[in-house]
Amino acid sequence: MIFPKVLSDTAVSAAKGIAKIALGKLLTSVKGDNRGVIVPYRSEGHENIICFVHGFCGNPEETFNPLPQFIIEEHELKGWDIISVGYSTDLMPNIGRGVWAATPDLNKVSNYLKTNLEILFESYSRVVLIGHSMGGLVIQRAVLNLDDINKISHILLFGTPSGGLKKAWAFRWFKNQISDMDYEGIFIKSLRSDWNKKFNAKYPFYFKTVAGELDEFVPVLSSLEPFPEEFRSYTTGNHISMVKPISVDDTSFLIIKSALSNNSSFLKSANPEDLNNLIGNYNDTVKRLQHKVNQLDLSNLRNYIFALEGIGKLDEAIKIIESSEKIKESSDLMGILAGRYKRKYLIECETKYLELSKTWYENGLNSALKSSNSKQIYYHGINLAFLNLMEDNQDLSKTKKFAALSIDHCEKSANNDFWEIATKAEAYLYLNDFDKSKELYLKAIAACNNDLRATSSMFINAFHACNALDKLDWKNELDALFSKSVN
Repeated sequence: MIFPKVLSDTAVSAAKGIAKIALGKLLTSVKGDNRGVIVPYRSEGHENIICFVHGFCGNPEETFNPLPQFIIEEHELKGWDIISVGYSTDLMPNIGRGVWAATPDLNKVSNYLKTNLEILFESYSRVVLIGHSMGGLVIQRAVLNLDDINKISHILLFGTPSGGLKKAWAFRWFKNQISDMDYEGIFIKSLRSDWNKKFNAKYPFYFKTVAGELDEFVPVLSSLEPFPEEFRSYTTGNHISMVKPISVDDTSFLIIKSALSNNSSFLKSANPEDLNNLIGNYNDTVKRLQHKVNQLDLSNLRNYIFALEGIGKLDEAIKIIESSEKIKESSDLMGILAGRYKRKYLIECETKYLELSKTWYENGLNSALKSSNSKQIYYHGINLAFLNLMEDNQDLSKTKKFAALSIDHCEKSANNDFWEIATKAEAYLYLNDFDKSKELYLKAIAACNNDLRATSSMFINAFHACNALDKLDWKNELDALFSKSVN
């Protein structure tokens, strides 16, 4: 469903429940016929929001149409709220129109967007900014003006004259916003200087600038060349049609879809809506805890590590654990480090990561055995069973030994929580009792209330174990079981 146009001084309740943001808080700071228009396309209270910003002579309803609807209909992009922000812009000259309808210059429009973003940051964990033409200049300046950009996760610019326009010079007296796009003007020169000084091509967000192959209004010299090659892309169409794709197979939509789609290697069993909201929460956790890592207790450090991994910063997570003093005495942290190396092994298939994972799980197991900590013993034991299977799927003696050890200490622990049940389920795979394993996996999934991270972790080990055991029928049944649990 597409919501009707709503002025920014009107609060919006979404069709599906109350909107997470009160659009009435998005303050109007410009004047003119298109003043402060906010068009909400999807407002369902998610953790993430996509914010479109139109260009000169554009408007929030038509410029990107039908891109917002394509996003709404795309299964992988569930979990994102969507709005389009409008501001005053038209072809009429400032002279003679009167002060009541004066068109703001780009600094004023940028501060208007900055105000809106600060309000969005109160309710959302991830904010995506997609700008067309002059809207991309507004986005860049707004981002530079913000004190805190931690919640900005993506910036995509389409046909943006980031290097300015020579043709703008001829009309510099005609319109404030045209004058600001002059390649020799103060706005463009200060924008490029400030942007390069702040980021130096090292962006804390996903960044892409896109040129239209038939765009005769904004040359490549202006849209692409102000940025390093790794951040450049091309799409089909001219300056207008490049953000009006005909179908979901058009390059412009695919660029957006690729940027926003989750490429997690370990969250396998999630539906996209839950997954995108989880990643939004992870992003929020990282931003909240990143400046006090050394002061975190073990519980919060664990949450921080999992959040880093969840947003794709696995190597950073590993470095933080290895440098922590807590790892010398915590078998749990040893296991968390071992688990991150296990992830590296499953992603990159390099033996060195398997060996590092085994070493840390063995260290954790020895520590747990000394303290008779059954919960930690079965935790390390079942992972050693898995890794020995990955190392040698012909001789299962070590795998079965660790599986039996894990079951024994699950019984001794007797907490009957979902990790304990899942551990026994995995162990019975290695002991060739699939019926028992399947029964326990069903109980574990129910016990964890379909927790996304937990079910994904269970499934990944089971998936790889069935492959190594050459049990395709087992894998298919478990795949169906886990898929059903999250749908």
